Amino acid sequence: MSGTIAVARPLYEILRRAQEWRPLDEIAREVGASSESLMRYVEEGRARGLLRVERRAVESYELTEEGKRRAEEGLPEYKLLKSAVCNGGRCVIGLSHPEAELALANLARLGVRPAGGIVELDEETLRRLLALVEERQAYLKSPERAPREALQEFIRRKLVRRRERVLLFVKSAVPADLVVPAEMKTALTSEDIITGRWREYALKPFDLAAEPPECPAPVPHFFHEFLNYVREVMVGLGFEEVRGPALELEFWNFDALFQAQDHPAREIHDTFYVEWDGAVSAPPEDIMLAVKRAHEEKWKYAWDSKKSLNLVLRTQTTATTIRALAERGEGEYKVFTIGRVFRPERLDPKHSVEFHQLDGIVVGPGLSLKHLLGQLEQIARALGMGEVKFRPAYFPFTSPSVEVYAKHPELGWVEFGGAGIFRPEVTEPLGVGKCRVLAWGWGLDRVAMILLGIGDIRELFTKDPGRLVEYYGRWARLRRLAGPPGGRFTM
Repeated sequence: MSGTIAVARPLYEILRRAQEWRPLDEIAREVGASSESLMRYVEEGRARGLLRVERRAVESYELTEEGKRRAEEGLPEYKLLKSAVCNGGRCVIGLSHPEAELALANLARLGVRPAGGIVELDEETLRRLLALVEERQAYLKSPERAPREALQEFIRRKLVRRRERVLLFVKSAVPADLVVPAEMKTALTSEDIITGRWREYALKPFDLAAEPPECPAPVPHFFHEFLNYVREVMVGLGFEEVRGPALELEFWNFDALFQAQDHPAREIHDTFYVEWDGAVSAPPEDIMLAVKRAHEEKWKYAWDSKKSLNLVLRTQTTATTIRALAERGEGEYKVFTIGRVFRPERLDPKHSVEFHQLDGIVVGPGLSLKHLLGQLEQIARALGMGEVKFRPAYFPFTSPSVEVYAKHPELGWVEFGGAGIFRPEVTEPLGVGKCRVLAWGWGLDRVAMILLGIGDIRELFTKDPGRLVEYYGRWARLRRLAGPPGGRFTM
């Protein structure tokens, strides 16, 4: 037909169905093909000016493995409420249920508090609570329809994960009646030429700029799963997570930790310094003055406030826990943080220029080194580690101080962390005088190497599909042996 455009059948189907903007995945389902197999035709249509193409970020939510289990079996708080025994308008819930502690933690926001080893409610309150929990449980089965508040709770409880996918949207640039399907050929045979069939073909040139199909990872990345598990373990041990910036002030990275500006201790971590001409958010003036006094009285030099406001890539996540200590001051609390740190190291099987740290502090009166070592052993056991050893060490901001070691199946005893009790020169400028502060920082990359039997830190970031499957298998076995994260450390 005169004025028509001959295209391959798959491209014809795309153009016919995409008279308005539509996701390629949707069209692929309609024609019974995969979106990857249609990509070559999308690129052809775009190159020929027949098809408009856009990539759009689309947010979605999906259940984690734990979320799938809870959606099927029921939330812990639902099970606990269903176990109530009612008589004469009074309902009693015993706390012998294996998930009673977790259920009570989730019911606390609804005002449920135990007394004398039981929970006592009237029947009307019990019905109201069951209705609320049943509604929340129904949302868990369809997280895409859940209200924002419920989604945030599910994400916090690791029942739902947020996904952001980049979808390909297409729209035809020509009317549907102008295109006709034709057999596409990339090569002609002598028979095609002799018989004249070549006149019936639409010849397709090679497009070397066409994007190849994506190759998604065969399994979740084991190291990402490991970091999430460490976070779950710490929360199960009664710690609260805090977060801080990777681009940090020298003040929080060094000065607040009593590392003198002109002292060799400043060189304990080689540092990436960042040039920055813009404004920075300075620490509170009273804390800066207190830190200045501590440095000048103890180290006997003129402390430079301008230098303390320089920016660095943080060399230790202690910069984040020291911020938390400055914000909260005296009291009894336990916080932790997990994040990347940066040091200009020479790459080898045990060192990298960026790695992950687990940093934690325990604040309270009367704490001692014995409490610190017990807390570290408790965390190591909860993560599934074997024997750990401690060796006396020196750090500018703690006294006494220890290094922490564990045995790697190939590398032998490996140092993976440092710990100690913050010196008064660290705590007092932050308003902490009555309490003591236990502190530690662990290299989680080395912990993962020890637990998974990996001999090279660079393997933690592998993209090789075969190795991903192998290491994920090791992680899954470790996870099964470790069991659910939980327990509580008491002083």
